[in-house]
Amino acid sequence: MKNRREMPDYYVRTYEHWYKWFSRIYDHFTTATCFLFYGFDGERRFRESIMDRLNPQQGEKILDICSGTGTLTIMIAKRLAGKGEVTGIEISPDQLRIARRKEKPDGLSFIEGDAQDIPFPDSYFDKSTIFGALHEMPREVRRNVLSEAYRVIRPEGKIAIVEQNKPERKWKSLLLDFLEMFNPEFPTYKDMLECGLANEIKQAGFRVIETDTACWEFFQIVLAEKGK
Repeated sequence: MKNRREMPDYYVRTYEHWYKWFSRIYDHFTTATCFLFYGFDGERRFRESIMDRLNPQQGEKILDICSGTGTLTIMIAKRLAGKGEVTGIEISPDQLRIARRKEKPDGLSFIEGDAQDIPFPDSYFDKSTIFGALHEMPREVRRNVLSEAYRVIRPEGKIAIVEQNKPERKWKSLLLDFLEMFNPEFPTYKDMLECGLANEIKQAGFRVIETDTACWEFFQIVLAEKGK
């Protein structure tokens, strides 16, 4: 069987090259983007709305898949207040380097790893999140990651996924496509939208509980649950 880490150009082009420089501005870029949609303190409020859907409870084990620079991971850990376990898994060493420089609440850990091969046993975690990462992945990688998420979440455990969305209004859709054309992830972004995020989540075995849009419909939020 082919080594998953040998997937063509996903790791080399996107993570090793793209995030080598983008990680330096990633937090500023995210803050500025949320400011455009929500004003001052917009990023915190947007991420809080995601956590409200996931509803992390003290004592739970929560996995943040493709945790990036760790902002959401840290917010979840703060909500658990040291009573639980929060793990962020990220393949980009440049992103992880930034995450590890930030404050580290009790019960939080970051690991460098491939989300296609999560180093935890079946049904280990109560809940999970994936924030803005699936659109960067080729179809096979994307589906491997969702399958791994399903494996490590316990029965009746939940996952909250935030991803780019195709707005219904034509001008918004054209604007998003125009902006994404300058992004090296444009081909995989298009493929994810064509396949349908909710469809791929269902194919991984999850039951979709709720779907919503945010940020002028430029993002979609899907809350799903693993069956019994």
